[in-house]
Amino acid sequence: MNAWEIPMLLIGGAFAGALNTLASSGSAITLPLLILLGVPPGIANGTNRLGVLLGSFSAVISFQKAKSIPWRKTLVLSAPLATGAILGARAATYLNDDRIQLVINIAIFTALAILVIGSKRFIFLKESRQDKESRFILPALFLVGFWTGFIVLDSATYMILALVMLGSMDVTEANPIKAVFLLTASILSIPIFFLEGKIDWVPGITLAAGGALGSWWAAKVALQPWIKKWIYFLLIAVVSIELIVMIIGN
Repeated sequence: MNAWEIPMLLIGGAFAGALNTLASSGSAITLPLLILLGVPPGIANGTNRLGVLLGSFSAVISFQKAKSIPWRKTLVLSAPLATGAILGARAATYLNDDRIQLVINIAIFTALAILVIGSKRFIFLKESRQDKESRFILPALFLVGFWTGFIVLDSATYMILALVMLGSMDVTEANPIKAVFLLTASILSIPIFFLEGKIDWVPGITLAAGGALGSWWAAKVALQPWIKKWIYFLLIAVVSIELIVMIIGN
């Protein structure tokens, strides 16, 4: 790496880590950044996991200090997600770039549609109603895990959607669980990409250092009651920008 690339990766990683902790789609920043700096797309997909790993680890530590992680429930919900993440990571090493791009396009449209449909639940749900948890939440988390292992982009959006829409959780309750989900998926998928030679360690570690700082800061405000409305609008903004960039790119 050149000297000027290091601050770019640190700043990009910090912003992405904060975005992933508060909402989602930090990879919408880091994946293009890695490719811009000359990392091939397939390797960028694997390298990007290092930033997600350290960022989510930092967020989990912060959430744990605030005692906001319901570990028993989180571990139960993590089981199908972990299984899906392993299968998704394996699939990502086989598919070509064109097919991956098609799936990404469909996922962006779907995320935006569900966010709009579920706006009232995101913004106005006042208290947790986990006794009303849908029976579809476990299979949904398996699919979310598969997507997370396949390509991280928008995976945190789907995690929040599953926990809020199917788990009847408040957004501030879902965020700590989402951080554990991201950490779990990263731990399981990185070895697969490593064995396939899909990780570039130097930019990946630099990106991860920035991500840890951004996630640590974001976890401090993610539990505040006033933040959930802003998280919703941030999700809408990020997914909309992704959609616009996708349309322009095509």
